[in-house]
Amino acid sequence: MNEKHKRKLRRFAAVCAVTAFTVLALFSALYFARVKDYRCASRYSYELSFEETAAAVGALSDTLEKSRYATGELCHALASEAFAEACAAKAALATLPFSTVEMEQTKGFLGTVGDFTHTLCSRGGEFTDDERADVLALSDAASAYSALLLDLKDALSCGELTMDSREKQLVNILPDPDERHLSDGFADAEANFPTLRELKSVSGEGAAALPQYLDPARARAAAAAFLNVSEDLLREEYSYADGTIAFSRGTVTLRADEEHVLTLSDSRLVDTVNASDKRASDKARELLRSAGYENMTESGRRKSGNVLYVTFVAKEGDALCLDCSAEVGIALDNCALYFFRAPEGQPEGELSWPLSAEDAKAALPDSLETLGVKKVISGGEPCYRFRCRDGERSVTVLVDAAYARMRSVEVSPAA
Repeated sequence: MNEKHKRKLRRFAAVCAVTAFTVLALFSALYFARVKDYRCASRYSYELSFEETAAAVGALSDTLEKSRYATGELCHALASEAFAEACAAKAALATLPFSTVEMEQTKGFLGTVGDFTHTLCSRGGEFTDDERADVLALSDAASAYSALLLDLKDALSCGELTMDSREKQLVNILPDPDERHLSDGFADAEANFPTLRELKSVSGEGAAALPQYLDPARARAAAAAFLNVSEDLLREEYSYADGTIAFSRGTVTLRADEEHVLTLSDSRLVDTVNASDKRASDKARELLRSAGYENMTESGRRKSGNVLYVTFVAKEGDALCLDCSAEVGIALDNCALYFFRAPEGQPEGELSWPLSAEDAKAALPDSLETLGVKKVISGGEPCYRFRCRDGERSVTVLVDAAYARMRSVEVSPAA
């Protein structure tokens, strides 16, 4: 090879090297910009989650404060509101980039409030003396903890605390010892967590006054069998006055008696959808049957975020017993159980329908076109449920089977 060819080859190699360096530099700059945007979006998302947590705990504190003075039907309404706010706080808390160590007492407190207010919602009516005393105790604790969270929020806003990085945790980068993170503030808040006395209406004095027949070992076994896990993996949280016991495993909390799981809820965030509604509905039906509830049929479904909630009712002969219903929530990211409420009430046994469906149809206005009718039991009484249409609207009407009187009407846009 002569000198001329060698010079051309060197020039070609140099051009290739410069081109490769330029391309790599451009890709590096583009990647760095994207990583920077990702870090910014991630930090903003975590800060927003913390703000939502603080706001939810603040709203919970306000609702419990109002519950101190509630009477009559307002007791049930405020209990429902407090339950929703406790669930919202737990869901927002689950998205923060911390381990469970920094938030153990916080999650325990929100779980206590959620289960307590859910019990009040299920029972309804006026608060008993013990329940009102427990509301006062929870209100004081929520108020004190809300103040701690507001202090953390102010410290984060003014730069005294910085948001933790999940990215650094994943690559095992040690934090700067001179930099205080939000997790450090949470750890301090946990150390100063307001003391909550034992709730009288779910355990302690109030519970001791009632006969207890439940075996905790059998309740644990029932809960473990429902989750299909080892009993050792369940943590016992507290017991209720009726003897049922609350257990937890990770983000899942469930309440069980000696034979069945009565309620289950998961506080994790479901942020993607990978399953269809049909697949989730089939999974809900499968889970209900595996829990031992065979004679039930789907009666409705609703979506809340990325969770599909399916309602089932018991069958009594050729009638649907609306008084005996269960609800199953399925997360649409992995089609796993997210919520469960065991069937409430019992089928009424043999009932007669004095009027035919055609006779009961006389209660419907002429403007409704009847699409279908089913025998149902509502409030212990035999009824007919008419599925109707009025133009673009779908109308469901419940008619008494004894006197052909309209009992309820539901209106929704036509499918």
